[in-house]
Amino acid sequence: MRLVFALVVALSLAGCPGPTFVVQQYRGPARPEASIATLRVNGSEAVRLLTLDDEDVAAPLEVDSRLHIELLPGRHTVGVGNASTPHDRWPAIAFEAEAGKVYRVTFVGGAPRIFEVTRAGDTPGRDATIDPSIAEPATPKKATSEPPATDHP
Repeated sequence: MRLVFALVVALSLAGCPGPTFVVQQYRGPARPEASIATLRVNGSEAVRLLTLDDEDVAAPLEVDSRLHIELLPGRHTVGVGNASTPHDRWPAIAFEAEAGKVYRVTFVGGAPRIFEVTRAGDTPGRDATIDPSIAEPATPKKATSEPPATDHP
């Protein structure tokens, strides 16, 4: 909820040309750039960020502005829309964010993909999208000392 409120406030103040809005997705004080990842959304592109880790983050973004969402390293999911085809929706896509890296969603062949980009030039590099067939890492089950239950006395 805090992220949504921050997005609404930041984007409503978009009076100056070319601003970059920075929003942290994690709790607590700001962290050094080298210890977080950044998800970048450029207002001049068709990508519209709708959800981040199942949280509604949809907000209008002016064409001449951009949004940087600071993330903790780890797996994240995003839901996106395409301003060119506003009624189309895609399943959420995932990526593994690494500290110090910047990522951007881009449409490739009509489908969203997440690319690592250069911080200064925004040049796409490695495709960081996780294949949806790769399951979420399993959480180890807690060992138990109780014998298994049986159906008979």
